[in-house]
This record gives sequence, structure tokens and C-alpha cells, in this order.
Amino acid sequence: MRRLGDRGSKVIQSSSNFTGKSFLVTGGAGFIGSHIAEKLLSLGAKVTILDDFSNGGLEKIPFKGDYLQIKQGDVRNFDYDSIGRVDCVFHEAARALIPSFRFPVTDLEVNTGGTIRVLEYARKYNTRVVYASSGSVYGNPLEIPITEHHPLNPISPYAASKMSSEIYCGMYHREYHVNVTMLRYFNVYGTRQSVSEEMGVIPIFVKRALDKKRLTIFGSGKQTRDFLNVMDVVSANLLAYQSEGSSGQCMNIGGGGDEISILDLANLVMKLCDFREDIMFADTKPGDINRLVADNSLARKLIGYFPRVPLRQGLEDYINYAKRHVP
Repeated sequence: MRRLGDRGSKVIQSSSNFTGKSFLVTGGAGFIGSHIAEKLLSLGAKVTILDDFSNGGLEKIPFKGDYLQIKQGDVRNFDYDSIGRVDCVFHEAARALIPSFRFPVTDLEVNTGGTIRVLEYARKYNTRVVYASSGSVYGNPLEIPITEHHPLNPISPYAASKMSSEIYCGMYHREYHVNVTMLRYFNVYGTRQSVSEEMGVIPIFVKRALDKKRLTIFGSGKQTRDFLNVMDVVSANLLAYQSEGSSGQCMNIGGGGDEISILDLANLVMKLCDFREDIMFADTKPGDINRLVADNSLARKLIGYFPRVPLRQGLEDYINYAKRHVP
């Protein structure tokens, strides 16, 4: 039986929807943005990457193409006129969760201020925008799975900046008729993800397990997540760009409901890495949410999104990647 998501995936694979089109990917040298840029190039599109390389350099873009341009710049003050009009901006540039606690003002300026600059660019050039928001805008949920009707209650500067950016996106859509779609990502992981405290628990667990070092869980380990593979994020972005009915909409992009506790995740990672050791526990980090599981119904209805990468397969893919590329 064919799943609903399979139909959407076949639309993505049709290069006629992208050949000759021009796209800007902010944060395109980063974890998610680089995957979006690479997919667009594979479909025959022209891609401009904008990145300040604050977390690395050109080595973060392991692909090339005749239709690829790379521009170094800050989303807060970049000269977007130098790019001209593109068919769509995939706005991925942002500061991550942990630094936002240390530098909340900079977080606001980059995440929200940078989004306003992108929206102004889109307003001037009549350009479509697909904005990368976050499931963290919900805070600690009152119900699981989380639907878009759930109250927004951010508990970190990062989440607050994402929520305020959504408000600006909605306002630009209503008042200036900017064609913008907002995607709330839930717990993204996958290849090219860095091993650092702000980039997610899976790379950290995998790195330590491969190095035969004990894993540390912050909190009880009972926190649960709905992990989302980066390739499903790419699919959601391309589907949102192609959709006629998603403009002005904000929707969850989750991993399909495979809710797993952090403790069970740690044990699964150790099993896949052929490593066994007692787990250490430490104090909960600020901004940590107890449960974060998405209801994808709206995205399935509006853009035909359906996650296709099961957690175990995604973990195996990342472990194989880490063995080759993570020092």
C-alpha cells in the first residue's frame, strides 16, 4: 500500500519543478541548510548560499555545482540587493538554543532581526519564503501529540525569538502579502550535524559511544522526543515551496510519532555502536522540555508531508557518517 507521503516525495523528485529556478538558502553552510541546498542543486536549480561561517568554513559544504554561489555575510545586514530576485528563500540561519541563554540580545537580533531583513527582501522582490521555526515555541506541552492549536509558551530566549519571528512572518503575510510558510521543526538530527551541546543529543551520544566513553544524561532521562531526520526536513521544505495552499500557514514538522525517552535513546545508541557502560546523570539543562512530540496532520493535509526515515535507520545512517567524518 502506498503511503500518503510517497505522493509528495514523487513531486519533490520531479526536477521540472526546480530546473532553472533560483533559490537563496540562508545558513546554507549549516547542518540543515546545506542539505536543502544540495538537494536543490541535484534537481537542476540555481542556489545561492548565505552564511557567516561562524561555525566553520567552506568545508561545511561538501558539494559543488555550476549553479552554486556562496556568499559570506550576516543575515542582519547583508546586501540582499546584490542577489536580486530569487524564486524562494529557505531561511535557515539562526543562533542555536544554548548560546541564546548566554547572549539573549544577540539571539534576538540574529533570529528575529535577521528574519525581518529576509521578509523585507521578500516584500521588495515578491519572493516566496519558507521559514524554519521550532517546536520549542510550545514550551512544556499540555497534551501529546502537539497540534498547532496548542498554546505557545517558550521557555528559552531561542524559542521566544522563533515565536516572535513567526509573528512577523504572519504580519508580513497579512499586511504586505508576502508568500511565507512557517515550519516548526521537532528535534532534527542527521548527517553533517556537529558534535556540540547546542546541536542535539544524538551526535553527542554517538560520538561518546564510538569512543567507548560513558554517556551522560542531563535530567532523569524520562524526557521524551519525536526525533526528525534531516532528510525529512528537506522534503518538508521543498513540499512547502511547491504548495499553493500553505502561504501564511504555520505547521509542525515532526518525525512521525516514534516517541522515545532520552534514556531509551542512549541505550539504543550504545547497542548500535556495540558499546555497553553505565550511564551517568547530571542536572537538567535550562530550557529543556519534558516531552516534545508533533502532530503532523496539518502538514500532511496542506503540503503532503509524511516522514519516511524511521529512527533506527536514521541512527544507523548517522553512526556510519560519524565513523567516517567525526574526529
